[in-house]
Amino acid sequence: MVSNAPRDAINIIITGDTTGSVTGSPPNVATGDLDDIVDLPNPGWTFFFSSWDISNDPTLGSATIDPSTGQWTYTVDQAEFDALDDGEIVQDTFEVEVSVFAFSPGGQLFVETETQEITIEIEGVCFVMGTLIRAVQGYKKVEELQVGDHVWTRDHGPQEIKWIESSAVRRGRMKRDPALLPVRISKDALGRGQPRDDIYLSQQHRILVCGPAVELLFGEPEALVCAQDLCHWPGVDIVLPDDDIRYYHILLGQHEILDADGVPAESLFLGEEALYQLSSDALQELSSIFDEDTPSPQGPGFGQAARMLLRSYEAQTILHPALADA
Repeated sequence: MVSNAPRDAINIIITGDTTGSVTGSPPNVATGDLDDIVDLPNPGWTFFFSSWDISNDPTLGSATIDPSTGQWTYTVDQAEFDALDDGEIVQDTFEVEVSVFAFSPGGQLFVETETQEITIEIEGVCFVMGTLIRAVQGYKKVEELQVGDHVWTRDHGPQEIKWIESSAVRRGRMKRDPALLPVRISKDALGRGQPRDDIYLSQQHRILVCGPAVELLFGEPEALVCAQDLCHWPGVDIVLPDDDIRYYHILLGQHEILDADGVPAESLFLGEEALYQLSSDALQELSSIFDEDTPSPQGPGFGQAARMLLRSYEAQTILHPALADA
């Protein structure tokens, strides 16, 4: 028979990934790992085993957790996203519980539990109004670009803009919901001329990183990381703008690396999660552009990602080149 442990007989601290993001990269999931640190302060107590479970389900999707390892998986529910406005950023949460079993000196089996909330952020890929994008004719403000214009890409030269859309976010809303705040990449923060002046991106907008450390850690010379995951680099931070802002999505014929005022940043990638964030009108507009090849939440995503997509905890291992050389 198992009894609840006496007060402070089994102490538990949960560590690991307590946040995740869904940003448009297939598969349509966010994952993380949790660990439990167990302290048995009373002499003679013996740890038996731990078991993980979902104690409170998410609202906008579903969650599972491996009872033995603590690895959790969050899956977005398509129906919940059909009604979202284009570019809307949402958060979802669920709760996990770990049960720790231990024997007292007399052989009695006791259990203690601890819970942890997991927060999932779902966000589109957006440039902030005023960002300079390298086009065939030179750098142009993102709000001046139109469908049919050609922008410069890292891999395939000039490519045509197939679709461009924007959404406004009021300053008051950003104060209430920090997930809406942009990331500021200060002038020269990523290297000389990268960027040429301060630029602002949505937190989940991926930028290209490269170098020996990337290849050593991940087996690829280049990789894409979310802007918010580089805030441990000097000159990269999340800020509250002085005024309202407008986010812009740029869609090309495939996922590409653009030049955003000297910073290599991705175009909109229509993986499944990004599709969930588009309104019905936006999906219909895409259907008229791409005909039968239109990606949809019910079908496959939008081709292949231009580079390896790093998770948040992976990006945290990459030091700024200047710091790595110090």
